[in-house]
Amino acid sequence: MSGVRILLYANVDAAEAGGVQAVMRSLAGRLAAQGHRVRVGWAERSAPSSGDDGWAEAFHVRRGEGRWLHLPTLARLAVRLLRERPQVVNIHFASPSVRYFIALAPWLGFRVAVTCHGSDVLRPLPHDAPHLAAVLTGADAVTVVSEDIAARLAQDGIAPSRPPLVIANGVDTGFWAPPASRAAASALPHLVALGRLEPVKGFDILIEAAALLHANGTPVRLTIIGEGSEREALAAQAARLGVEQAVTFAGRLAPPAIRDLFQAADLFVLSSRSEGMPLALMEAMASGLPVVAADVGGVARTAGGAAMLVPPESPQALAEAIASLLGDESECALSGEKARARALAFSVEAGYAAYAALLVALTTRRA
Repeated sequence: MSGVRILLYANVDAAEAGGVQAVMRSLAGRLAAQGHRVRVGWAERSAPSSGDDGWAEAFHVRRGEGRWLHLPTLARLAVRLLRERPQVVNIHFASPSVRYFIALAPWLGFRVAVTCHGSDVLRPLPHDAPHLAAVLTGADAVTVVSEDIAARLAQDGIAPSRPPLVIANGVDTGFWAPPASRAAASALPHLVALGRLEPVKGFDILIEAAALLHANGTPVRLTIIGEGSEREALAAQAARLGVEQAVTFAGRLAPPAIRDLFQAADLFVLSSRSEGMPLALMEAMASGLPVVAADVGGVARTAGGAAMLVPPESPQALAEAIASLLGDESECALSGEKARARALAFSVEAGYAAYAALLVALTTRRA
């Protein structure tokens, strides 16, 4: 069966440089190339898009009340779905708004698949957490990007109608590749990090680690790629700790610019408080960058021994690991080679084939 009408919807800001956004765009392209009619929707777009990147509209539930349903919002979504006429909706990032899609599905004749990416299950926002069970048990199918997320659902007693399907994120190792020759490390090593500037990504921990490195005689340059609500607070922290000149906030960057930074950097650092299967980590590894990462969620499984892991929430441990790796040139080079080899094991094609098979199957499956 081909030519399925698919709506991909993400409960994130389209303008942010996050893993969910990257997966959504790549998946949309792959499904369209297979002959499916694909439409894309986002909860928000805080900056203008280039080209046709779908529509943006949020569908929030009531907060702090016994009744979550907001009828005008449900009506807005119904109008949108009548216009789109999807046979199946794949919603990325499990948030309360999924409940509206589930409520409308029987009336408008589509199926719902929810994809969990990490913090939506491992570290949900306080106002999202009470809705998580209803979202995942009400969907026709649930996919997760790592075994750790599936295990967490089982631990929390959340049992979707069918067992969650693990579809690991893939990485385009042709695009994300090491440079033909990596420049020798400079006198001031260059660290790079990528993610939303939100508390869950732990950039405050990374900036404190950078300050410790400077204080201990191992000064570094740090470039943080991404945008978010914490930017001013993080800049203020860097100034307070005396490393404002060493920390660059690069903002949102297009993938080619991110790749250029990865290829020019000495080390990638992931300091998150929660992760599923972090795409930024995989892209850095594919670029041949040595990695120091917080051991949270699916990070260890993703890295597969090709990264130096440290306890989360520990600037001291992070700083020590960075100094140790930067202080051993041969180990640093070997770590980058291991990272590239590990990234080659993740097939982007296999992941998208699994999504396509699931979404098409849902349109033929009886309720």
